[in-house]
Amino acid sequence: MVRNEAHVHLEERQDYKQLLKTCLSISLEQDLIKLDSLKRSVAHLSAEFHQQVDFFKQKISTMPFFAFILLWAERMCQDKIYGSRHLTMMNDLMETRLLSVVSNENKAESLQDLSQQDPSLIIDKIRCYKEWSIIKREDYVLLYRNFSEWLSKETCGYIPEARDADRLATHKRLVPFEIYIEILSHLDLRERILAKMFYLGGHRGLEEVLSIKIEDIDPLKGCILFSEHVFYSKHLFDDIEAYKQDRKKGFLFLGKDGERIAHTTPFRALKKVVSELKLDPEFTFRELTKNI
Repeated sequence: MVRNEAHVHLEERQDYKQLLKTCLSISLEQDLIKLDSLKRSVAHLSAEFHQQVDFFKQKISTMPFFAFILLWAERMCQDKIYGSRHLTMMNDLMETRLLSVVSNENKAESLQDLSQQDPSLIIDKIRCYKEWSIIKREDYVLLYRNFSEWLSKETCGYIPEARDADRLATHKRLVPFEIYIEILSHLDLRERILAKMFYLGGHRGLEEVLSIKIEDIDPLKGCILFSEHVFYSKHLFDDIEAYKQDRKKGFLFLGKDGERIAHTTPFRALKKVVSELKLDPEFTFRELTKNI
């Protein structure tokens, strides 16, 4: 039965009156007149604050992005333990243009320019940067995430905080993210792709992953068709492109005979890494799919 708007509004007013009664009971000094006055004072202060925030955002929008990097750097100088290292890393991000402070026209990017971009794409760019080792890339991802969090707070949310899709998708994984990265850093390209598919792709089975065909992979949409479409970050598709080379169809994971690889092939490669890292000897790719 659909309730009419008048009835819904009446219920809301009754709920409000009950809440008001509860607030009155908190302090014997309060009455309806004083509560109304307090409410109007808070509303005024809130409106005034938001006006100031809007004015602040308008003022900073035309400022160059690098000015805020310098402000961050100045504060980082006070960190006697990690300051120097983090400053060097920020400089690396700028020099490699993984973190761009100038436009394609070689003009300094303003904060307004930055506000129109997805800051999470920087994380993708860092993880795709093959000039650095996997572990080094993750160090820079962490630095950028911390900087992005600081920048978002410093600009009162004018610049949104970057989201790390990989960590968000795997925060319930039984295998900690740091151990997963350590495993990746010891695997060859083929097994690295497999590990990413398992760890980042929900509950995938070995058979369905090994049966993936190149036709099932859509890097433009960022997804792979298993029994369902599963979305992955760009670095996985970069790895797949490097691995499959010029092949356009057929099984992605091929053995020496040109057929789909057997289950034991990646298993042996993983076991070697498990031994090197002194992990549980029973560790398999399945462990990467388990949640807490």
